[in-house]
Amino acid sequence: MNRKVIVIAGTPGVGKTSVSERLASVFGYRYVNLSKLAIEKNLLSHYDEDRQTYVIDETSLVNEVLRIINEYKYVVIDTHYPEILPPDIVDLVIVLRLNPFILENKLRERGWSGRKVNENVMAEILSIVTVNAIERFGENKVFEIDVTGRTVDEIIEIIIDIVENKCKHTPGQIIDWLTVLKPEEITRYEY
Repeated sequence: MNRKVIVIAGTPGVGKTSVSERLASVFGYRYVNLSKLAIEKNLLSHYDEDRQTYVIDETSLVNEVLRIINEYKYVVIDTHYPEILPPDIVDLVIVLRLNPFILENKLRERGWSGRKVNENVMAEILSIVTVNAIERFGENKVFEIDVTGRTVDEIIEIIIDIVENKCKHTPGQIIDWLTVLKPEEITRYEY
């Protein structure tokens, strides 16, 4: 089957939606935001009051994504939980990474609770999205981009280079915020 599925992943607030929408437009691919799709199609299990978020019905959501891929063939998927997708349908996972301090400010500007901000900043610090993606798809399909201080156009150029194999980025290489932050800067995000 002739198809191409590119996943743009990352912690909430790193710029996935802006990058994914632009990438889909540049390539002429169908854009799919997994969280919005789950809500629009009511593919939800329940609402988690403590974490202030919906919990998706993974099986139903994956079935809907498979339907979309079968229909459109060329798809850009925007998500912070790429690991729910079957490995055989994903060609490439690009994980967007953002300096944790900048991420914290962006999430606070959204009006998120302290706990939700801390949970997501800690996920960024610990590379949770990347680790989950590598475990699910293997190192060769997963690339990280530090988007700190970069425009959407600059990020798109890097992704195009990765897709066209013209890039210096190494698959499976992990950006390590733990080497940049001091221990007291990290522990302030514990929840």
